[in-house]
Amino acid sequence: MQGEFQKIKSPLFNVELEEAAKAWLINMNKYFQLYEYDHNLKALLAIFELQGKATLWWEEVKTIRGVNEENIS
Repeated sequence: MQGEFQKIKSPLFNVELEEAAKAWLINMNKYFQLYEYDHNLKALLAIFELQGKATLWWEEVKTIRGVNEENIS
């Protein structure tokens, strides 16, 4: 499944500006319209595309909020 996702060249997220984050979310939603992924898989694929400071932010969120990626949507 991840191989299919990578073939469509999804956008990586490595920005700090709010406008760029909104554009990234819009583009991710466009990609998800191509396939009927469940909400958990969409979340996991989006997490996979985080880069740089966005990855560090996500790791902090997981630790602080006790997030389990298996149950995220």
